[in-house]
Amino acid sequence: MVKYRYSFIDFERTSMSNKTTLSEQIYQELFHDITTQKLIFGQKLTLHDLKNRFQVSQTPVREALTRLIDDGLVNYYSNLGVAVTEFTESDIQKLYQCISELDALAILFCKNSFTTAPLIYELEKIMEAGDKYLSEGNIDKWRYYSDDVHLVFYRHAQNHYLDEAAKKVRAKIYFFSNMYYYDDPVHVENIHMGHREILENIKLGDFDEAANIMRLHLQYNMVYALNAYKEAPKAKDTFK
Repeated sequence: MVKYRYSFIDFERTSMSNKTTLSEQIYQELFHDITTQKLIFGQKLTLHDLKNRFQVSQTPVREALTRLIDDGLVNYYSNLGVAVTEFTESDIQKLYQCISELDALAILFCKNSFTTAPLIYELEKIMEAGDKYLSEGNIDKWRYYSDDVHLVFYRHAQNHYLDEAAKKVRAKIYFFSNMYYYDDPVHVENIHMGHREILENIKLGDFDEAANIMRLHLQYNMVYALNAYKEAPKAKDTFK
């Protein structure tokens, strides 16, 4: 088993032999399986099966499932069990509306910094790395830097309340973006171009326009997510 790195929750690729708790290891592997659709929407997750899979007691499995419930990636059904979360079109629209406003707000908070030079420097480095991996066709590595275009504004906004609010929806955003990032190279190119526009407006000092572009950028991502979700496999035997 391995832990997977992605920038939203800062995973590191490493073996389960490292000094992390059992519940953390189980959480990370289940997170990966859900967000890569190895466990599909609506699929039941039983304690019995998970105990056998990980060869552990109920306690670390329950702890991992509690975290996934908090992430919104699985739902608990009283007296029935746990299943991978299913969404409606309205759920997806509200999710992207929420994160677009939070990301835009993070950009606007950066406007009040004493100097924007460190932000611009970091953004340029992120985009340079993204350009490199995109030109090589390495979407996995490009994606890390693509995600970081969003996170860099939270780092420079330096408002932990805003950061905490965004983290509550990040896992679900990653869930959906995982379905369309590898689907169509045109999507990837459009996402990258949107990030470039944001950087150029930050360099011009137009944070309001950069925030507006971020909102529009995420609205397009929402369309990709809606289309991908319609095509995604769903479990037939669910608790609903």
